Amino acid sequence: MATARTAMARALTAALSGRRVIILRHGNTGKAEVDAERELTEKGRSQCEQFGKAWASTLHGVTNVLASPVRRTAHTAALVAEPLGLGVTPVEGLYFVQPWRTAEMKAADADVGYAPVGEYISRHPGVYDKAAEMMATAVAERSGRLVPGDLLIVGHAGYLSFLALEVVEALAPASGSSERDEWLQAARKVVLDANVGEVCGFEIGAPGRGARYLPNPESTDFAAASSNDAFIINLKVAS
Repeated sequence: MATARTAMARALTAALSGRRVIILRHGNTGKAEVDAERELTEKGRSQCEQFGKAWASTLHGVTNVLASPVRRTAHTAALVAEPLGLGVTPVEGLYFVQPWRTAEMKAADADVGYAPVGEYISRHPGVYDKAAEMMATAVAERSGRLVPGDLLIVGHAGYLSFLALEVVEALAPASGSSERDEWLQAARKVVLDANVGEVCGFEIGAPGRGARYLPNPESTDFAAASSNDAFIINLKVAS
């Protein structure tokens, strides 16, 4: 009998087959007393505009937009999707403040901070497996409502990279093909090595290309806060 993870992987592969997937981090925000209430700053809104201009040809073909439902991700998704004439579908399972976010995940977030996901895996192996599974399941469950075409997903720093690794597996050449191992190794390296900036992300599954990092013309100040939770005023972290 297939395990839950195997079933998830099959469902995600079926949902994403034949699509490019762009996974994007939200824009610059201010602080708030509750994580879900963080709003985009003027810089964050500008980052969305600049990303849309810089990667207009890459965004061409996107017909579906999914986003974590909180303000900063929903607003980022709306600003990027508006020139495409698309609406945004909120997906609760893309938000990291969930029952599946364990104390170990919170501790790892604080320990590693904003860093490439490869560092998280090296220092805290296995800690985020459940997060990756649940986010991938949330995307797969939308498959029946997706129209033909490519998919844009807007999520959160750190966690979106774990989702990206699942998407890489889902879009890799079929098992047994001569190119699968090389494709996977190259695509995984792109995700593992990237410290994802604000309104930056990954394109996965483009013909002739496994994965690539999509930087934003506007910079990210990684020193502004050490982690997601550091944006919470008085450390009143949502749970």
